[in-house]
Amino acid sequence: MIRALALSALLCTVGLSACTNAPPASAEGYLAGPGGASLYYRILGSARDTIVVVHGGPGAGMGTILPHIEALGAQTTVILYDQRGGGRSELPADTTLLDAQFFVEDLEAVRRFFGLERMTLLAHSFGAVLAARYAQEHPDRVVRMIFLGATGPQRAQAAATAQAAYASADTSTLRELMGVMSQLLTGTAVDPLETCRQYEELSLSLASGSPNEWKGTSCDASAEAIAYYFRYTAQLTPASFGDWDFTLGLEDVAAPLLVIHGDADSTRTEGQHTWASSMPNGRILLIPGAGKGAIAERPDLVLEAIGEFVAGSWPRLSEPVY
Repeated sequence: MIRALALSALLCTVGLSACTNAPPASAEGYLAGPGGASLYYRILGSARDTIVVVHGGPGAGMGTILPHIEALGAQTTVILYDQRGGGRSELPADTTLLDAQFFVEDLEAVRRFFGLERMTLLAHSFGAVLAARYAQEHPDRVVRMIFLGATGPQRAQAAATAQAAYASADTSTLRELMGVMSQLLTGTAVDPLETCRQYEELSLSLASGSPNEWKGTSCDASAEAIAYYFRYTAQLTPASFGDWDFTLGLEDVAAPLLVIHGDADSTRTEGQHTWASSMPNGRILLIPGAGKGAIAERPDLVLEAIGEFVAGSWPRLSEPVY
């Protein structure tokens, strides 16, 4: 009974259910995923419309996208959660619990915890792969989807895009990046936090558009969580998604999909068009002069477009893909 009352108070506070004279409730906490995994969540805003954010990684933590979507809390209720294996959520001792299916079931646990009949999903980077897998399994639970800087809908295409980014680097930068990455992936970094910061700084130097505008980070966590994420989650979980190909299998997802990306990121443009055409009701919005981090480079355009879309209208300049 106490848990039910606490949850009711939380839903009232964040605008997810109708109620009066509700006591104030915390805007953050923990919920249980499959197997009782502890998942940290945070809530922004209190409007009637609600967005559930699926961050990238997988397992990189909500800090990778939080600085750039905080403003959405002024017009919608935004629910974020750290995926298992990173951030403030559980770091499973049993790494078989990092399988893709647990990530899908965690997202369903978020929906149930907050009593949402259907969800608007905002997915960033690899979060698009997770959101698409969820939509395949629960098409009736998704009302609309927004992809920002999405990882490609085909594993082979996504891998080729990543390799193309490295190919543009000078030898010195690439050597330094590979050395730092190796320390993180093998768990040999003496200072995981500082090594994480070095890795992100070097990675951003290879990005298109205006990467210095990007403030999101996977380094906003404990040293233990950072070390675990790179050593286990960032490697085991993507592999567990198998040879994904979302050009097939999304035909029954009726929810509208809005793909937002920068037109300056030419290596990923094909994949973004493919995402938009993978669902019956998809459109793409290319942001002029921006790269993968379009929401950081042109927040005025991107946040306006998200607001229009959540309110039920296609943003101006968004185009269907045939």
